[in-house]
Amino acid sequence: MPYSKILVPLDGSPLAELAAQHAARLARTCKAHLIFIRVAQPEQTQEAALYLHKINQQAHYELLDTEAMVRYGSAAERIVDTANEMGVDLIVLSSHGRTGLSRQVFGSVAESVMRSANCPVTVVKSFRGNASQPADGQ
Repeated sequence: MPYSKILVPLDGSPLAELAAQHAARLARTCKAHLIFIRVAQPEQTQEAALYLHKINQQAHYELLDTEAMVRYGSAAERIVDTANEMGVDLIVLSSHGRTGLSRQVFGSVAESVMRSANCPVTVVKSFRGNASQPADGQ
C-alpha cells in the first residue's frame, strides 16, 4: 500500500532518529510527504525547533518532501491529533522498550498511539546496539 503522508514523532533520542531513518526509506519508496513532530513544553520551543531543523538537514532526508512542527501537551495525544489534522496515512515511531515499573511510571507513548491512531502505526523496536548518533553528532 503506498503512503502519501508519514508522521514521525521525535523525542531527541537516537532511537527515535532510527525510526525517522526507517520512515525516510519508506517515504522515498512511496514518494510520500514526511512530517517530523516534536512534542515539547512551551519553554522548549526554540530548542525543539532547532533540533527539528538539524534533523531535516541530515543527508537521510535529502530530496524528500519534509515538514517539521513543534506541538505542546501530552505526547501521545498530540501525535494522534496531528495525524488526524494532517490526514496522515502512517505513523512511524520508536519504542524505548521500557518494562516493569519504569513502563508503569512513564507509560508507553508508542502503545497509546497504537491504541488511539486512526491510521496504521509502525513501531521501530529499540534494542541494545541499534542506536545511532544523535543529530548533533554527540
